[in-house]
Amino acid sequence: MKNNIELLSINDLLGNHFYIPYYQRGYRWTEHNVEDLLDDIFVFTKNTEKFYCLQPVVVKNKTWLENNTEIQGFEVVDGQQRLTTIFIILTYLMKEFLMVDSLKNEYQREIYTLRYETRTKSEEFLKNIQKDYSNIDYYHISKAYQTVKNWFENPEKIQGRGDKNRFLDALLGRKDEPKSVQIIWYIVQEKADSVELFNRLNMGKIPLTNAELIKAIFLSSSSFSDFSEEEATRKKIVISQLWDIMEHQLNDDNFWSFITNSKKEKYATKIELLFDIIAKKSYNEIDPLFTFLHFMMEAEKANGALWDIWLTIERYYFTLLEWFKDKKLYHKTGYLISVGINLKDLVEISVTKNKTEFDYELDKRIKATVSADFENLSYDNSNDYKKIERILTLFNIESIRTNEMISEFYPFKLHKKQHWSLEHIHAQNSESLDKNKKEPWLIWLKLHKNLIVDLEGENTDSNKSIVYKNLKAEIDESANEGITWDIFEKLSAKIIDIFSEKGDEMNNAPHNISNLALLGMNENSALNNSVFEVKRRAIIKMDMNGSYIPVCTKRVFLKYYNNKNGTQQSFFWGHDDRNAYIEEIKRVLEPYLN
Repeated sequence: MKNNIELLSINDLLGNHFYIPYYQRGYRWTEHNVEDLLDDIFVFTKNTEKFYCLQPVVVKNKTWLENNTEIQGFEVVDGQQRLTTIFIILTYLMKEFLMVDSLKNEYQREIYTLRYETRTKSEEFLKNIQKDYSNIDYYHISKAYQTVKNWFENPEKIQGRGDKNRFLDALLGRKDEPKSVQIIWYIVQEKADSVELFNRLNMGKIPLTNAELIKAIFLSSSSFSDFSEEEATRKKIVISQLWDIMEHQLNDDNFWSFITNSKKEKYATKIELLFDIIAKKSYNEIDPLFTFLHFMMEAEKANGALWDIWLTIERYYFTLLEWFKDKKLYHKTGYLISVGINLKDLVEISVTKNKTEFDYELDKRIKATVSADFENLSYDNSNDYKKIERILTLFNIESIRTNEMISEFYPFKLHKKQHWSLEHIHAQNSESLDKNKKEPWLIWLKLHKNLIVDLEGENTDSNKSIVYKNLKAEIDESANEGITWDIFEKLSAKIIDIFSEKGDEMNNAPHNISNLALLGMNENSALNNSVFEVKRRAIIKMDMNGSYIPVCTKRVFLKYYNNKNGTQQSFFWGHDDRNAYIEEIKRVLEPYLN
């Protein structure tokens, strides 16, 4: 037990003495807690895993007197509930399965002891557990024992001695045996304030996260034992300093959003994300200690050579930092990360390839994420929706990356805060509105009436003025509670026709990419089904109010892509606009579409 932190089997704990100090509350595990532990261990006995790991037990070395005898043991700072429950399970198996009063003959050591600084009667009660509800400690201990007894004697759970034997063999298996139950054994320095540490752990201010446990591996008293004491101390100082630098950088919103799609709130300690990446922790991994156990196993395999493991962590961090500062690498890797490409794989490729080869590998992976025949994708085909979104996302990112006049980087921080939708640039009809809900119809009419009022005041063409005036009157007449879908459908078709390019038959264009732009999720269905000019004005207002509008979406509504003379009529999104938009997408994404 020389390390500050290591994995120990329950077998390793036999014969030890544990001291439960005054600041610890009594035993309080419920029937549900006990059954969960029993179920987990039993499932483990049937699977192929080598060991099942319990949460950390945090202790300090402690010496105390008992009947004038000096006892060498451990003060339990955190983990009393787990130790007590395991003690109760072992007591049941010992007395009611093995029918013995001691484990010494079978396991060469006695069961560990639990000494209480203030609740000495609980210590005695644990030695001979009976049904006794006379105080709160006895109540919970006796209930836990009865839960264990009921669980083992339930024929739907345990079928005969074979199951009990397998359970006991796993529970008290040694680390070198095929199966064992283990704990994370964490010894804190003797000078640490036990009460303060207990309060902080139990109040959740500094929970023992994977990151904290991994840090203990590198900074423990026995780490770097393959170096001189002076060199080991120097390496620990380097790790401590760089650890803080990494944590600070990972707390930067822009850096965080570049390297991951996870929300920052998911991680109490941000450096844990880096460790998750290295450990290849999957998104749906249920073991909360998966990452720590990965590094613990790596440390054991390294046989004390921890410095190489730390250098791997440094390599990952500095690789990501290099990408973050390089405009080309930032945008290419940032796009791949945003669509779910494994970051660890990208880092591993980068350290085995030169820059030209790595750039080729990035392009190859980007190509694999987009459809070369993007012009044939359709919004109304659910299988195409994600493909269109990826094309437009890459289009926005590459439009910034490839423009040497733009020094800014694509804002993944803003991008990942949004739920993105594909916005129809120009509505050709109102069919996607709900025929049974009048409110969206009335909002739609109000939006377009506001546009007509503005145009009526700005217009000098008397013929158009008459058209606008009549249309406004028709809207006023129709926009009341008595409006029907048939009336609305005819009126909306008339309005759309006025604000559409004459002679332009879209055919399939309404739902293909030439009429789609990337925009933050907008639940206003009336706006979604509006004509181009209504949307243009709404988007300008959103931009002025600070909403994030992707650069290419802005350019669409500013008629950025169509340079033909006489086509800058802002009221519609016409044939030439759509063709120019498609050509620009092809030009920008050309390296990935072959």
